[in-house]
Amino acid sequence: MIYLPLISILLLVGPALAAISMTRSLTTRGHLLLLGICILYGIFPFLVTWGGMGLAERFGCSAEAVRFICPSSSWLGDVISGMFMAHWLAIFAIPSAIFGAIGLLISLILKVKRSDVNTPVIPRAIFHRSRHKVFAGVCYALSQLWNLPVMGVRIVTVILAIVIPGFIFLYFWCWLAFPIEPRSQQQPVGEQS
Repeated sequence: MIYLPLISILLLVGPALAAISMTRSLTTRGHLLLLGICILYGIFPFLVTWGGMGLAERFGCSAEAVRFICPSSSWLGDVISGMFMAHWLAIFAIPSAIFGAIGLLISLILKVKRSDVNTPVIPRAIFHRSRHKVFAGVCYALSQLWNLPVMGVRIVTVILAIVIPGFIFLYFWCWLAFPIEPRSQQQPVGEQS
């Protein structure tokens, strides 16, 4: 039950970084920072495996099949075994990082082309988070997108956050991806729905 949300999160990290760069008007430094994070995410499972091999050598642990046995403590062998098996996460991390890097590079190229024309860069988001929000304004943005009542979207969001492990990461990604509405589009406080 927990593996499907975990695999979904691992597969969506790179595209989520690319979506953040496309929906927000980031600077070139911001694009390069997200590209570096995306590349680091792709090689992270191998770095963890390499670190586990170094720990096994340092503490004199021996490998038996897929488990490491350490003379000093048994828990260290379990930790090193887990670190050694982390390279299997690369099955999900590398494709995600490749798609994310491609999206980030496309977004960076489009930003550079727009800045060459000397036109102002305007984020082209269809919907915005509200400044009059309960938590982060994501439910307001989704209700605006789907033309649903805000309270219904909030109730469904709370239920999904309780039922599905890892849903909070999707909510956090939406919080990063949706820009805040401009001041000219704000409703007065008394007219909120």
